[in-house]
Amino acid sequence: MSGQFNPPPNWPEPPREGWTPPEDFRPHASWGRVPAGWRLWTPRTPLGHGRAPLQDSEDVPASGARPRRRVQTYPVEVLNPGMWTHNHLEDEDYGFPPVKPVKNRPRLRLGVTISVTAAGFLLAALTAVMFVLLVDFAIEDLPGMLSGAPGSLVSATVDPGTVPAAPDAG
Repeated sequence: MSGQFNPPPNWPEPPREGWTPPEDFRPHASWGRVPAGWRLWTPRTPLGHGRAPLQDSEDVPASGARPRRRVQTYPVEVLNPGMWTHNHLEDEDYGFPPVKPVKNRPRLRLGVTISVTAAGFLLAALTAVMFVLLVDFAIEDLPGMLSGAPGSLVSATVDPGTVPAAPDAG
């Protein structure tokens, strides 16, 4: 037996590379049978470079009929229907006037993009500063304002020994 041992797919792998079974080798019954057409021994050197034994499935007909040759290019009518005819209503289709040409102004577009981006950053910075000022006001100043007299924002200073004058009902 010259060649390399080639175990079937349902058998376990050989214990090492280049392993050959002994003369009295019998496969275990749980491994299953060798598939039909499987070669247990493969030659050590490649046989050569040739075409693959299988054909492309598109060339093999299931019905036994001869396959037609494939079309390499399709006719223009299939790729682009109506290409050979000119549509004379093309410019005024659906009653709309022809489209005006658009000027390509990359510098203007770049300037507007930079301006809008800078305005966005400025707005974000102002929002952050206003938030910090509002939080500072809420923590530092607001509690003192809320503890004063209910009718005014600035509480009146009254000496403890004096009695405030009663309003003149007049």
